[in-house]
Amino acid sequence: MEKVIPINTSQNAVKSSADRSPKNQPSHQVISDKNQLRLHQRLQGSLDLGSLINHFFVWLSEQQPLSSVEYVYPDEDISLISGSLRVHQAHYTLRLQKRYLGELTISSQKRFSEQDLFVHEQSIGYLAHYLKNALDFRAMEKMAFYDALTGVMNRKSLDELLPKETKRAERHGYHLSVMMIDIDNFKIINDQVGHIGGDQILKHASKAIRQVLRISDLPFRFGGDEFVLILPNTDLVGAHSAAKQIMSSLGNSAVEINNHSITPRVSIGLASYRHGEHHEELIRRSDQALYDAKKNGRNCIC
Repeated sequence: MEKVIPINTSQNAVKSSADRSPKNQPSHQVISDKNQLRLHQRLQGSLDLGSLINHFFVWLSEQQPLSSVEYVYPDEDISLISGSLRVHQAHYTLRLQKRYLGELTISSQKRFSEQDLFVHEQSIGYLAHYLKNALDFRAMEKMAFYDALTGVMNRKSLDELLPKETKRAERHGYHLSVMMIDIDNFKIINDQVGHIGGDQILKHASKAIRQVLRISDLPFRFGGDEFVLILPNTDLVGAHSAAKQIMSSLGNSAVEINNHSITPRVSIGLASYRHGEHHEELIRRSDQALYDAKKNGRNCIC
């Protein structure tokens, strides 16, 4: 790393950056009002993190020789890069009013000058405010479409995405399957370990389910102790294979709660999309298959 600078991107960031120059050194040239305006014009109106980083990269490339801008927000496993990483790098930890906003790495094929670094700190001070807005928007979006307890998407998201997926399957003629999962005897588990313990079981089940899914698979909490998976490009045989993997993943791990060792079991119902079928009928058939699995003694796939 060429230079590592923790930067507190407050309203005084530009001032504090300029003040660090020794008095016997020529002062650094601040970003002109015209260039500041161009930066704001590029960044404003976007609440997408990828777009913000790309716009910032383009603007900064106009100010100095530049190879890449990389943004990482470990709290949500976000990693974005515009350009190609090179050997000379300057790394910045972003904070706004003590709030952590992630890490920014700027790279170039040649060593950065002090003036380059000064421009970084000034412009990052502006960027941070837009990043904060984008992260806040992302959090609100997540609250609206994700289940806070399990981290998977909620019923609202399912109602929005399933019709789109069935239309896509119809249009392109590919297979689509739906899997409905229910934790067996969940009421008894709740009685044993309480609702807080029950929440731990739900989180554990959600994690086990996600561990075996492909990137294209879509998991949802349907309500209570039920989960629904949308499996694009998957026929009934493939869905059955995925269901067995989920049961195996759950069966190989126990949850320790209040001196109770609980290995959650699940019943699973499967249905594959039929040409011209309404999405509600697809859900109804997967729900019926789940009912059959329960009727057949639980801990099985139908």
